[in-house]
Amino acid sequence: MQQLTGASLTTMIGQVEASAQQALLAAGPAGALGIMPTAQLASVADAALDMALGLAPNAAVATPEGATPAIAAAPAASFVINAKIIVQAENPTHHILVHNMFDKDEESEQGWEEDIKLDFEEECAQYGTISRVVVMSKDTGGKIYASFGTVDSATDCAKNLAGRWFDKRQLRVEFVRDLPARIG
Repeated sequence: MQQLTGASLTTMIGQVEASAQQALLAAGPAGALGIMPTAQLASVADAALDMALGLAPNAAVATPEGATPAIAAAPAASFVINAKIIVQAENPTHHILVHNMFDKDEESEQGWEEDIKLDFEEECAQYGTISRVVVMSKDTGGKIYASFGTVDSATDCAKNLAGRWFDKRQLRVEFVRDLPARIG
């Protein structure tokens, strides 16, 4: 979880409502020891993963056989991470990573990667000089990295994009140490 979000599962549990907290905590050591039924553990694990990825889990999840109501209620829309929170905002850098800019599986036009890159550069150039943009077109998560001339420019852009909606997807932003060497 920490590699996906920069926060541990324990930290993330504190961001969800009480009934969901109980469900995730119930999956702790008891689930790891096999005391919790496998289907129930899988349901809680899926909900935790959705939360880590910033996705709203499917509210129509059926109650696993033998599940308690608290566990069955856990995968509701209570697992939404606040997309307006910028990850690593306490340590801003020249570089940002924006999630959910596109869905690679829905893109079918020839050259779509370049179109998204140009749109992104046009939108973000109003916050300062952009030295590099990398569209991770082969990776899931709709990720675009951008490197700005100053930390202030990157910060202004991050604040503007975090939580915004783009093509029916809510954007999440984080500061990163560097851009990837490869284009994905």
